[in-house]
Amino acid sequence: MNFPLNALRATILLTCLGPLAAQAVIAPLTADTNVALPNAGAAQAINIRPATKALLAFDLSTLPGGITSSDIAKATLVFYVKTVPVNGKIQASPVTQTWNETTVTTAPSQGAATASSAIISRGNTYFALDVTNLVLDWVDIPASNKGLVLEPDSSTPAASITLDSKEAIQTSHPAYIEIALKGPAGAKGDTGTTGSQGPAGAAGAKGDTGAKGDTGATGATGSKGDTGTTGTFQAGTVAGQMLYWDGSAWITIAPGTHKQSLSYCNGVPTWGDCPILVGDDYLGGKVAYILQAGDPGYDAHVQHGLIAAPSDQSTHIGWGCDGTAISGAHGTAIGTGQQNTSAIKAGCLEPTAARFATINGYNDWYLPSKDELKQLYVNRTAIGGVADDLYWSSSEVINNLAWCQNFGSGLQSNCVKFFPIAVRAVRAF
Repeated sequence: MNFPLNALRATILLTCLGPLAAQAVIAPLTADTNVALPNAGAAQAINIRPATKALLAFDLSTLPGGITSSDIAKATLVFYVKTVPVNGKIQASPVTQTWNETTVTTAPSQGAATASSAIISRGNTYFALDVTNLVLDWVDIPASNKGLVLEPDSSTPAASITLDSKEAIQTSHPAYIEIALKGPAGAKGDTGTTGSQGPAGAAGAKGDTGAKGDTGATGATGSKGDTGTTGTFQAGTVAGQMLYWDGSAWITIAPGTHKQSLSYCNGVPTWGDCPILVGDDYLGGKVAYILQAGDPGYDAHVQHGLIAAPSDQSTHIGWGCDGTAISGAHGTAIGTGQQNTSAIKAGCLEPTAARFATINGYNDWYLPSKDELKQLYVNRTAIGGVADDLYWSSSEVINNLAWCQNFGSGLQSNCVKFFPIAVRAVRAF
């Protein structure tokens, strides 16, 4: 076999493989082919494809006798790439089954990949692949030397590369393994002169906090500080009197009566139940008005007033009995709406704005009088759900007119009974 080693080394230098290591031994190729059907052992090219693997075997008998893996510095597979149909990497794995280049048609068993090349992107040039770990195993266990497999690397599975085989006599580019041996240690050289001091290095990382030390002895007692001024607190005047802080000052609460309960009402401690306020949810609706001194039914000790239904009972209904005077339905003051409503229901058998179904479990709802409806307008924001529209009162004017309230302008006027407008019922508490 023609094997111009010096020419190969020159070519390797020109293709950036670098100078070969001193004390190198060449392990020549003994068999090469690619797996194919029919057998491709006599082919002048070795194909490495996604479905085609290359098989190479080498003779390590060129190593000096007694060599072990500890004597080897590096082993490099050198191969000649002829063409590169598809760029990519190749990887090398050990063959674990005996094969013959003149008969093999299917890939023998193999071990895990031990080496991977750089990207191969050009033809007609040499490439090198570090196979040191593979050769170290072969040297330690000669029987394991059954050659190696070259195939596309898992990172470039579509790579397609053609190598020269040893049968390509005209070009004579067979692969080989160059094994660099470790030379003996040289004599220790003279100590060089001390160099100038380099710049200071960066500060090192902060070390871990040390363990906590023992507690020291108790120090001497310091001198006593000056006595502060005596504070003051508001004095009571009668038994049971209390103070509470309103956010800026202390406020006095007068004593309650025997067994009276203390309630917290809108931030103020209060004896007895909290007062009912306009807008409170109460007994089926919203509190619309609290009776004031002078109103019929006013009690200075017990709150009374009006509760508005939670929503309109109609937005488009006539007062009823247009042209018919209803006896007993002319009251306009607060407290007259319930009587008006009873009179309307008794004297008007047709559909009327004064008839209501049960609302939230209560069946004593009625159509508010003129003045009661005015209070619903005044407190419309707290009640909620009212429209800027006309609403019926239960106060009749004459046989074809009744009082109505404009919740947009606040004006009260006479509306024709057949005119369809809104209704909001109330009940007394």
